[in-house]
Amino acid sequence: MGMSIFDMRFGGRKFAIHQAVAVALCGITTLLWMSAVSAEVLLTATDEGIVITQDGDDWAMASPADGLWTIGTGWSKQAPQAWHHASPIHTQTLGPWTHFTGTVQTPDGPWRVSDQYRIDDNGLIHAKRRWQYLGDAPSGPVVLSVRYRVSPRGDDSLKPFLPGIQYYGNPSGTRIDPTRVPTWQSDPGFSALYQEHRYPMPFAAAIDSGRGVAALHSRPSKLPAAARDDLWWSLGLIQREDGVELTLQSGPVATNGLPGMAKARQTKLLPFDDAHLVAVKPGTVIEKQFWIQLADAPVVGHEFQKPLWTSIDLFDPVADRSMPAIEDVMSAKLRDTFDRWHQDAHCRGFRTRPPQAQSWMMMGWADRAEVPGHALLTLDLTGQCDDPALWKRRAADSLDFLCQAPTVGKKADPMFSIVYDYQQHRWLQRTNPLSTAQALTGIARAIRSVRDHRSGDGEPDVDVSRWESFLAAQLDLIRDRVGRANWHPVSTNEAFAIAPLVLGSELMQREDWMDAARRLADHTIDRHLTMVEPYWGGTLDARCEDKEGAWAALQGFAALYESTGEKQYLDAAVHAADVCLSYLYVWDVDLPPGRLADQAVKTRGWTDVSVQNQHLDVFGVVFTPVIWQLGDWTGDSRYHQLAQVMLVSCGQMTDLATGVQGEQLFQTNYQQHDAGETIAGMRGGYSEAWNIYWITAHFLTAAAEFQRLGVDWRSFPVCTDD
Repeated sequence: MGMSIFDMRFGGRKFAIHQAVAVALCGITTLLWMSAVSAEVLLTATDEGIVITQDGDDWAMASPADGLWTIGTGWSKQAPQAWHHASPIHTQTLGPWTHFTGTVQTPDGPWRVSDQYRIDDNGLIHAKRRWQYLGDAPSGPVVLSVRYRVSPRGDDSLKPFLPGIQYYGNPSGTRIDPTRVPTWQSDPGFSALYQEHRYPMPFAAAIDSGRGVAALHSRPSKLPAAARDDLWWSLGLIQREDGVELTLQSGPVATNGLPGMAKARQTKLLPFDDAHLVAVKPGTVIEKQFWIQLADAPVVGHEFQKPLWTSIDLFDPVADRSMPAIEDVMSAKLRDTFDRWHQDAHCRGFRTRPPQAQSWMMMGWADRAEVPGHALLTLDLTGQCDDPALWKRRAADSLDFLCQAPTVGKKADPMFSIVYDYQQHRWLQRTNPLSTAQALTGIARAIRSVRDHRSGDGEPDVDVSRWESFLAAQLDLIRDRVGRANWHPVSTNEAFAIAPLVLGSELMQREDWMDAARRLADHTIDRHLTMVEPYWGGTLDARCEDKEGAWAALQGFAALYESTGEKQYLDAAVHAADVCLSYLYVWDVDLPPGRLADQAVKTRGWTDVSVQNQHLDVFGVVFTPVIWQLGDWTGDSRYHQLAQVMLVSCGQMTDLATGVQGEQLFQTNYQQHDAGETIAGMRGGYSEAWNIYWITAHFLTAAAEFQRLGVDWRSFPVCTDD
């Protein structure tokens, strides 16, 4: 091809934008616009509607044949009873804007509708739609809409990409349990419509594999004259006979093709009734702002990156002084860590579960008992506690104890126990490749940190020999597993082992571990970068497409690139990072009364969990140092900006006195703990009681890694532009 994936991903970021040229001929207006990657985008208006194409390409995105404007009336079975269509009757060009106006006749009375289109500086078609109800009396049920259709250029059906919701159809989650995740079918009429506040990045995209991407971006908003409380516009896709319709609708939702059903619980859908407008008063004006994107995307599995970075640029999420000072948050997280110390005649370490839960010290997902051994030995504790030396000794003691974990599990696939019960004084028969690999990464980082902070005589201040022996024995087991001829991971979760294999190889000069890391990384690249099987399986309670699976790959690819400098691993890291970032909220959701609104929480910078567990959590904090490194490696300072907003924003809801912070924030109509069977009241809640240690551990891991990189996280937010 003569061009790497990296070049395609970052090439053409600067746009050559020309003034729109409007030519009226025989009632047809054609607009010629310059768009991204120097491709000309043509918008043609006819008597029926509009057609969007790229110069020299017959691929088109267009308003439906039945009209540019469509309004639904009546209400039955959670959908309008009838749809009414109209096309423009007047076209006018004013400066860069082209206006279309017309009237949609409905049984309640006419609606005057107007559209405005122009080219924005980012190369998108920027659109505004305005409806005005001109009936003589308040309306009955009504649904307003925005619709554009696109058809595949080849034999393959278009695939959906809905950030945080649908990843090329969610093939893995669908295969395991289609009742728990949003699914997709290419059957005419199949619909996937979700309220805008469920979207971390508010766009819906249709993927033409290896050819292009069509996307509809929205500026999220609530609706007036709503038949139910807290009604927002919905956004998504509907499969049609001739392709896919990208659509916005004033309220209706559909999950897995079921109208009026929302993904509201971890394991089930719930009804979302009366999602329409009603009793709209005569003269009422309603407006919607959106952007249309049609772009070439020639690399299979990378098509989603075009609308993803468009959304980041549109909303430009930044950290600001409305959020807690990160130094205050980190001090609180250290206090939370100190408060968890436990020692007795049998063990020494840090409790990882809330007091009312299990009496565990658990390594890896989801508790991270190994992290204090890394973080406390790395960070400057001066001013954070009365005796920094004591806490550094305790951190070392905790790893001395954890590295006594026995090897358990199946004889053919042994791993160490990740859980010690400090009340029963015994190691439990609990293990899995995801958690063990995460724990080994923390242990390897602790060894590296001790070696990097030697005393004056050149010897380490801490004896790490027990840690080294434990690490070596466990990496040998992983090497043996990866080296089997029949080895094939269930999911992306084993990619978590890439990073400790690389770190261990560097620490102990073991090329066999580096060879195993390469085999695991190359397998992950071959298996997941095409998105035929998107990254998945990195969250133990959600066996589906998730950001943790993408993080497993990203952490490993980044470790290999940092160690070897080989470009293929940077290319892969960029891809995995962009999938991780698709779960990142780039905008602030307007929250209803509740705990989150009490604290004026800003949702930008937080991440969704997976396509199954669609609440916010702080998990993204742990990969902020790698996101920062991508900014250094690619020269794209937006990665620096995103790393900052992720680290700073996720400090919200931390009790700055104790460091306590709950695991789950409910920004959308989804709850996981103590949830009812109705959607009303779900949004805006906060599950504070489940204060599991990984929440604190991720902050301390990020701080320690930023310190290793020489990045002053205490100064966030900072300007990183040249």
